[in-house]
Amino acid sequence: MEELLKEFLPKLSLYRARIFGSIVGFIAGLLWAFMGFRRALAFVLCIFCGYYLGKRVDQKGSLREIFEKVFPPKE
Repeated sequence: MEELLKEFLPKLSLYRARIFGSIVGFIAGLLWAFMGFRRALAFVLCIFCGYYLGKRVDQKGSLREIFEKVFPPKE
């Protein structure tokens, strides 16, 4: 068991932001999912957004760039 953990944990550290983002999205989505079907669709969206943001951070991307693409500054 210890050998498995020693082998597995370093690989997880490469994706820690994705994992964290997915967990946050999962928790936020669960809160909505228990409130009805339409909100269950938001559950999937929350997980996807959390994964995507975590992936961008893993790839050394900037969250500011992401938000500027989604919400462009006013001219």
